[in-house]
Amino acid sequence: MIENEHSFLVETSVDDVWEYVENIPGWAAIFPGHQDCKLINADDSQWTIKVSAAGVTRTDRVQVHVEKWDKPQQVDFVFKVDDLPVEGNGSYKAAAVGQNQTQVTLKVCIIGSGPMAPMWEAVGTPMLPEFVKTFAHKLKAEIELAAGVGTESAADTGFAWPMFKGMVRSTWLVCATWFKGLFGIKPKAHKNKQGEGA
Repeated sequence: MIENEHSFLVETSVDDVWEYVENIPGWAAIFPGHQDCKLINADDSQWTIKVSAAGVTRTDRVQVHVEKWDKPQQVDFVFKVDDLPVEGNGSYKAAAVGQNQTQVTLKVCIIGSGPMAPMWEAVGTPMLPEFVKTFAHKLKAEIELAAGVGTESAADTGFAWPMFKGMVRSTWLVCATWFKGLFGIKPKAHKNKQGEGA
Protein backbone atom coordinates (compact mmCIF):
# COMPACT_ATOMS: atom_id res chain seq x y z
CA MET A 1 0.00 0.00 0.00
CA ILE A 2 1.23 3.47 -0.87
CA GLU A 3 -0.39 6.80 -0.13
CA ASN A 4 0.18 10.50 -0.55
CA GLU A 5 -1.45 13.73 0.54
CA HIS A 6 -1.15 17.21 -0.98
CA SER A 7 -2.64 20.54 0.12
CA PHE A 8 -3.05 23.69 -1.96
CA LEU A 9 -4.83 27.05 -1.94
CA VAL A 10 -7.55 27.88 -4.46
CA GLU A 11 -8.22 31.56 -5.11
CA THR A 12 -12.01 31.41 -4.93
CA SER A 13 -14.77 30.66 -2.43
CA VAL A 14 -15.45 27.21 -1.00
CA ASP A 15 -18.86 27.25 -2.73
CA ASP A 16 -17.25 27.92 -6.13
CA VAL A 17 -14.82 25.07 -5.47
CA TRP A 18 -17.67 22.72 -4.60
CA GLU A 19 -19.54 23.63 -7.78
CA TYR A 20 -16.64 22.11 -9.75
CA VAL A 21 -15.89 19.25 -7.35
CA GLU A 22 -19.42 17.81 -7.28
CA ASN A 23 -19.21 17.19 -11.04
CA ILE A 24 -17.50 13.77 -11.36
CA PRO A 25 -16.94 14.01 -15.16
CA GLY A 26 -14.96 17.18 -14.44
CA TRP A 27 -12.51 15.16 -12.34
CA ALA A 28 -12.21 12.46 -14.99
CA ALA A 29 -11.68 14.98 -17.79
CA ILE A 30 -8.45 16.31 -16.25
CA PHE A 31 -7.00 12.84 -15.61
CA PRO A 32 -4.12 12.13 -18.06
CA GLY A 33 -5.22 9.72 -20.80
CA HIS A 34 -8.93 10.34 -20.17
CA GLN A 35 -11.12 8.85 -22.90
CA ASP A 36 -14.55 8.67 -21.35
CA CYS A 37 -16.49 8.91 -18.11
CA LYS A 38 -19.77 7.03 -17.83
CA LEU A 39 -22.05 8.03 -14.96
CA ILE A 40 -23.83 4.98 -13.55
CA ASN A 41 -25.67 6.79 -10.75
CA ALA A 42 -25.07 9.65 -8.31
CA ASP A 43 -22.26 7.75 -6.57
CA ASP A 44 -20.79 5.46 -9.22
CA SER A 45 -18.92 6.10 -12.46
CA GLN A 46 -16.68 4.25 -14.90
CA TRP A 47 -13.60 6.02 -16.23
CA THR A 48 -11.82 4.87 -19.39
CA ILE A 49 -8.12 5.73 -19.44
CA LYS A 50 -5.82 5.15 -22.43
CA VAL A 51 -2.04 5.21 -22.15
CA SER A 52 0.55 4.81 -24.92
CA ALA A 53 4.18 4.44 -23.92
CA ALA A 54 7.23 2.42 -24.90
CA GLY A 55 5.44 1.19 -28.04
CA VAL A 56 2.53 -0.25 -26.06
CA THR A 57 -1.02 1.12 -25.83
CA ARG A 58 -3.25 0.01 -23.00
CA THR A 59 -6.83 0.99 -22.21
CA ASP A 60 -8.07 0.50 -18.65
CA ARG A 61 -11.47 0.96 -17.08
CA VAL A 62 -11.59 2.27 -13.56
CA GLN A 63 -14.67 1.83 -11.37
CA VAL A 64 -15.07 4.81 -9.03
CA HIS A 65 -17.52 4.86 -6.11
CA VAL A 66 -18.15 7.90 -3.90
CA GLU A 67 -18.72 6.72 -0.33
CA LYS A 68 -19.43 10.13 1.19
CA TRP A 69 -20.67 13.49 -0.07
CA ASP A 70 -20.39 16.15 2.63
CA LYS A 71 -21.05 19.50 0.93
CA PRO A 72 -18.98 21.62 0.67
CA GLN A 73 -16.05 20.25 2.63
CA GLN A 74 -15.49 16.55 1.96
CA VAL A 75 -15.73 13.71 -0.56
CA ASP A 76 -14.53 10.16 0.18
CA PHE A 77 -14.16 7.66 -2.66
CA VAL A 78 -12.84 4.21 -3.57
CA PHE A 79 -11.73 2.87 -6.95
CA LYS A 80 -10.78 -0.39 -8.64
CA VAL A 81 -9.02 -0.98 -11.96
CA ASP A 82 -10.70 -3.67 -14.10
CA ASP A 83 -8.41 -6.58 -15.09
CA LEU A 84 -5.60 -5.40 -12.80
CA PRO A 85 -4.99 -6.28 -9.13
CA VAL A 86 -5.10 -2.61 -8.18
CA GLU A 87 -7.60 -0.72 -6.05
CA GLY A 88 -7.52 2.18 -3.68
CA ASN A 89 -9.26 5.03 -1.96
CA GLY A 90 -8.97 8.74 -1.48
CA SER A 91 -10.50 11.89 -0.14
CA TYR A 92 -11.07 15.55 -0.92
CA LYS A 93 -11.28 18.03 1.95
CA ALA A 94 -11.87 21.77 1.72
CA ALA A 95 -12.02 24.62 4.21
CA ALA A 96 -12.67 28.32 3.66
CA VAL A 97 -9.71 30.45 4.78
CA GLY A 98 -11.25 33.70 3.57
CA GLN A 99 -14.16 34.96 1.51
CA ASN A 100 -12.37 34.11 -1.74
CA GLN A 101 -9.80 31.51 -0.70
CA THR A 102 -10.17 27.79 -0.04
CA GLN A 103 -7.65 25.32 1.38
CA VAL A 104 -7.96 21.95 -0.37
CA THR A 105 -6.32 18.66 0.60
CA LEU A 106 -6.27 15.61 -1.69
CA LYS A 107 -5.33 12.18 -0.34
CA VAL A 108 -4.83 9.05 -2.45
CA CYS A 109 -4.05 5.49 -1.40
CA ILE A 110 -3.20 2.73 -3.91
CA ILE A 111 -3.30 -0.95 -2.95
CA GLY A 112 -1.76 -3.63 -5.13
CA SER A 113 -2.43 -7.32 -4.48
CA GLY A 114 -1.08 -10.67 -5.61
CA PRO A 115 2.46 -11.45 -6.78
CA MET A 116 2.72 -8.10 -8.59
CA ALA A 117 2.17 -6.05 -5.43
CA PRO A 118 5.91 -5.48 -4.83
CA MET A 119 6.20 -4.15 -8.39
CA TRP A 120 3.31 -1.69 -7.92
CA GLU A 121 4.83 -0.41 -4.69
CA ALA A 122 8.29 -0.09 -6.24
CA VAL A 123 6.89 1.98 -9.10
CA GLY A 124 4.30 3.92 -7.16
CA THR A 125 6.31 4.97 -4.11
CA PRO A 126 8.45 7.55 -5.93
CA MET A 127 5.84 8.42 -8.57
CA LEU A 128 2.63 8.92 -6.57
CA PRO A 129 3.67 12.16 -4.79
CA GLU A 130 4.51 13.84 -8.10
CA PHE A 131 1.33 12.56 -9.73
CA VAL A 132 -0.90 13.82 -6.89
CA LYS A 133 0.89 17.19 -6.92
CA THR A 134 0.48 17.50 -10.70
CA PHE A 135 -3.20 16.52 -10.59
CA ALA A 136 -3.78 19.01 -7.74
CA HIS A 137 -2.16 21.78 -9.79
CA LYS A 138 -4.46 20.99 -12.70
CA LEU A 139 -7.54 20.81 -10.46
CA LYS A 140 -6.72 24.20 -8.93
CA ALA A 141 -6.27 25.76 -12.38
CA GLU A 142 -9.55 24.34 -13.70
CA ILE A 143 -11.53 25.49 -10.64
CA GLU A 144 -10.10 29.00 -10.86
CA LEU A 145 -10.78 29.12 -14.61
CA ALA A 146 -14.41 28.05 -14.07
CA ALA A 147 -14.76 30.68 -11.33
CA GLY A 148 -13.44 33.41 -13.63
CA VAL A 149 -10.21 34.04 -11.72
CA GLY A 150 -7.85 31.81 -13.72
CA THR A 151 -6.43 31.66 -17.24
CA GLU A 152 -6.52 29.14 -20.09
CA SER A 153 -2.72 28.75 -20.03
CA ALA A 154 -2.72 27.83 -16.34
CA ALA A 155 -5.30 25.14 -17.04
CA ASP A 156 -3.28 23.55 -19.86
CA THR A 157 -2.87 19.78 -19.37
CA GLY A 158 0.23 19.40 -21.52
CA PHE A 159 2.64 19.32 -18.60
CA ALA A 160 0.95 16.31 -17.01
CA TRP A 161 1.11 13.90 -19.96
CA PRO A 162 4.92 13.44 -20.19
CA MET A 163 5.01 12.78 -16.45
CA PHE A 164 2.25 10.17 -16.70
CA LYS A 165 3.96 8.41 -19.62
CA GLY A 166 7.15 8.39 -17.58
CA MET A 167 5.27 6.52 -14.87
CA VAL A 168 4.18 3.90 -17.40
CA ARG A 169 7.70 3.49 -18.81
CA SER A 170 9.02 3.04 -15.28
CA THR A 171 6.33 0.45 -14.62
CA TRP A 172 7.39 -1.60 -17.67
CA LEU A 173 11.04 -1.36 -16.64
CA VAL A 174 10.31 -2.56 -13.11
CA CYS A 175 8.09 -5.36 -14.50
CA ALA A 176 10.89 -6.57 -16.76
CA THR A 177 13.42 -6.45 -13.93
CA TRP A 178 11.01 -8.21 -11.58
CA PHE A 179 10.31 -11.06 -14.02
CA LYS A 180 14.01 -11.51 -14.79
CA GLY A 181 14.74 -11.76 -11.09
CA LEU A 182 11.84 -14.16 -10.56
CA PHE A 183 13.13 -16.57 -13.21
CA GLY A 184 16.81 -16.09 -12.43
CA ILE A 185 17.65 -14.40 -15.73
CA LYS A 186 20.80 -12.34 -15.47
CA PRO A 187 21.81 -9.61 -17.93
CA LYS A 188 24.57 -10.55 -20.34
CA ALA A 189 27.98 -9.17 -19.47
CA HIS A 190 29.83 -7.28 -22.19
CA LYS A 191 33.24 -8.84 -22.83
CA ASN A 192 36.18 -6.73 -23.90
CA LYS A 193 37.86 -7.87 -27.10
CA GLN A 194 41.25 -9.39 -26.43
CA GLY A 195 44.20 -7.74 -28.08
CA GLU A 196 42.35 -4.46 -28.48
CA GLY A 197 44.78 -1.56 -28.64
CA ALA A 198 47.87 -3.85 -29.03
